Amino acid sequence: MGIVIYHHDPVEVDPKTSWTGLCPSLAGASYVDITKCREKQIVECFAYARPDAVISVDGKVVVSIEQTQMNPSGHNIPQRFSCLVRAAELGIPSILYYPAYSRRTFSDPNVRYLQVRVPLAQKRMSQIYGVPSLSVFWPTNSKTKLPATDQPAHRPMATVIESLVVNAVNHGNLLKLVEVRAALQTMDEMIKRFAARYKQNSSVRKLLRDGFPGASANGLTVDPPSGVVLYQTADFVRSLPKMMSTDQGRAVASRLNRRNLTLVYTGTANKMGNDSEHPWPGYLTLFDMLYVRTDTGRKATERLHNLVYRLPVPVQTFVARANQSNPPTATYIVDSFADLVILNGGAVPGRPGRGDAVAYSIPC
Repeated sequence: MGIVIYHHDPVEVDPKTSWTGLCPSLAGASYVDITKCREKQIVECFAYARPDAVISVDGKVVVSIEQTQMNPSGHNIPQRFSCLVRAAELGIPSILYYPAYSRRTFSDPNVRYLQVRVPLAQKRMSQIYGVPSLSVFWPTNSKTKLPATDQPAHRPMATVIESLVVNAVNHGNLLKLVEVRAALQTMDEMIKRFAARYKQNSSVRKLLRDGFPGASANGLTVDPPSGVVLYQTADFVRSLPKMMSTDQGRAVASRLNRRNLTLVYTGTANKMGNDSEHPWPGYLTLFDMLYVRTDTGRKATERLHNLVYRLPVPVQTFVARANQSNPPTATYIVDSFADLVILNGGAVPGRPGRGDAVAYSIPC
């Protein structure tokens, strides 16, 4: 088999120190800088954001990988979710390799714990697309409480990768592979271990007494964070009275009103004030998969509820960036997943509603 490992950081896939050296099937693999890749099947994985690594076998992509030693409780993990979504859309297995718990630094003694919405959303995405999307947990050194750095610690990651590579030519259900099932079971165990730490979202429980059914596991339902607000769509539309002042605005309002509930998420602008700060677009894709998609929804149009994004950026700035031939990554992700983007001075209907038509603004 002709195996190629496309990578962003050579250190992360160094066969002398990383999981790659523990996979017998990768012994003769070629290593290619992913930023220089022009292979169509690989580049298709970059639609939302470029993953850390991609492995192909005889030209077929067999797994897309995101990996980090950063502590798991912050924004570093969810911000990577769009890469996992893109892999699922293409029918490609994906792995997010990160610690389930760890300290941030030697100077900070406090251990941070798993952001359980990530594996919950991966499990739901695996069911929707019928392809594995896995959290594989980077082992934590029991003494330092930091991510383990010795190569043997990466054995669990190597075991899953080896299975996916060896079965690359097998067109069976990859979710049934022993190694994949074991990884999913470990995800369940970690969700059960940490899910009780999460508080209920009052806006969600006001309208959905038991929370979102797709975000339930082991008898616990995990709500969106407090910064996310769930509305009755009719109430949400009434809160934007200017929307009804134009034909385009009324058409958007009518489209939103086809769904009873609307989930609204507020992001932060970057330092230049022209786009989203890095983590928020990734979060948006996670909320889509975990809270608003139907159980079979493979497209952003197949939703139970509307997904709205607020961003303090001038509306015309967003429109101009969205209409570029190659839009900036953060703009493109938001535009591709939000039913409506509320900005300074107006709003923009996202691609789920307008399709491939050019972006345009409406009053709100």
